[in-house]
Amino acid sequence: MDEADFSQRAEALFLAEALTARDAPKSLGPVLIDGVACCCACGESIAPARLAAVPGAGLCTACQAEREAGA
Repeated sequence: MDEADFSQRAEALFLAEALTARDAPKSLGPVLIDGVACCCACGESIAPARLAAVPGAGLCTACQAEREAGA
């Protein structure tokens, strides 16, 4: 693979990533229910420690772990 091939492959990957990001849901933060930050997936409250570590987290730790596991 020469430099031109590598460049074309990288451009295709960047384009695919950009198109995927464009189609992603716009609201990735938590849902507020009665003033409490809740998980977008299950509706359970998000632990204050998680929100402190990951400001704007939209998923609780259990749903995040499930998503990362690919389930």
